[in-house]
Amino acid sequence: MAKKIAFLTIVLLGMFISFSALAAEIKIKGDFNNRFTIYTNHNDWLDSEKGVLRDGSSSESWGEAKYRLWFNAATNDGKVKGVWAFEVGSLEYGDPGDVGRGVGGSYSGDAINVETRWLYTDFQLPWLANRARIRMGLQPFTVNSYLWQETIMGVTSDIAAGSVNLKFAWLRPYRDEVKDHDDDVEDLDAFYGRVNFKPTQDLNVGIFGLYFNGDPGNNDPAGFATITSQNYEVKKFKNEFDLNLFTIGTDGRSDVGALFLNWDLMYQFGSVDNANFKESYNGWDYSQGVANKDFDVRAWLAHVDIGYKVNKMKFTYTFWYASGDDDGSDGDFDAFMAVDIDRQDNICIFKAMYAEDDYYTEKDYLLDKGFVMNKLAFDYKVSKKISFGTAAMYMLTAEDIEYIDDDGKQREADEVGIEIDAYFKYKIYDNLEFAINAGYLFGGDAMDFWEEGQRDGSSDEDIFISSCRVRYKF
Repeated sequence: MAKKIAFLTIVLLGMFISFSALAAEIKIKGDFNNRFTIYTNHNDWLDSEKGVLRDGSSSESWGEAKYRLWFNAATNDGKVKGVWAFEVGSLEYGDPGDVGRGVGGSYSGDAINVETRWLYTDFQLPWLANRARIRMGLQPFTVNSYLWQETIMGVTSDIAAGSVNLKFAWLRPYRDEVKDHDDDVEDLDAFYGRVNFKPTQDLNVGIFGLYFNGDPGNNDPAGFATITSQNYEVKKFKNEFDLNLFTIGTDGRSDVGALFLNWDLMYQFGSVDNANFKESYNGWDYSQGVANKDFDVRAWLAHVDIGYKVNKMKFTYTFWYASGDDDGSDGDFDAFMAVDIDRQDNICIFKAMYAEDDYYTEKDYLLDKGFVMNKLAFDYKVSKKISFGTAAMYMLTAEDIEYIDDDGKQREADEVGIEIDAYFKYKIYDNLEFAINAGYLFGGDAMDFWEEGQRDGSSDEDIFISSCRVRYKF
């Protein structure tokens, strides 16, 4: 670790001297985040979609640190910019384990312990009257916050055409490095296009499309990989399936006085071929699935925020519906499928706890059963230094979760439950924040599916989580 830090220091010093001689501007930014889980009664639940709910309590408290540092080197006229960001974390207090290494160029850019978070060049195209920029390398990328919003390798463009903004991208989530003379090279590629425009001063509208194409070249049914309801997400597919997946959608925002409206609407279609599917979870197999199948995809998601701002207060109602699959044994995927996202809409299900490397799911749905969110939120900015808020949510799956309980009885349920969240934030200094939050999920009948003892078809366990952070940003 010390050698890596010394090496980085030498490289950065060399970059500073070189760019200074070329009349470039160097800016350093940082996000130093110390996070703590004050208490949870169900640490067993926070296991990246492998969580269970044991009888009684699985209580725990812990602390962790995640530090990010990035360097922007730009010419004085801003026409060329290079960005290098790296991350250390999350390092847990007292954890002796080796957290492993990753390659850093695929989904999310993960390569813990020292991770190259961003590494890209951004430059202006002079022959388009300075209205177009190209960015290439490992970069932050967003299609839509409910579909794909993470780090990825690719080449993206941003073009201004009057009142219209155009975006195009080629992304490479997976490269096949096969060099055998009788094998085709089969990569996974994504292609993206978007048009943003403003019909009126108070209305922003976007129309976009995303296409995934990948072919592992495996035509032997004995070797087909398996998709499970637990790992129902594009980034979990790697390049193991013949993938032709389209997503088309629209999103936008409208502001009328104190009222605001945000919306997202997406439709997915296409196919996932040469695959098996099993509706299994954490080792439990409910004998629903199908083998050696070509799956047709037909799915959709709709989201809306309706809010009102008055003085220092904001009231927001949020609704979204992600379609689910009601039959795991047919040849259709009817459940909406995210690519790579980090939803932070609540504390107990998603990633709103501040120690957010421990969570149940980062997606906007559960298993392949979709999701229905109803959320009322209140936020109040007391002063420049103090803000707080609370929210109440009623959540369901779009389709019933079906399972056999420990007594051999068939069960089905869709009610995830009611959750109450609250937070408080205080600026110790302008760039140093203390924040604390807490959430309590009153489990609905569907939560019985995750319980270690499934006997009555109703939830026997509630979930409580409280966390805090001290965050220095510059």
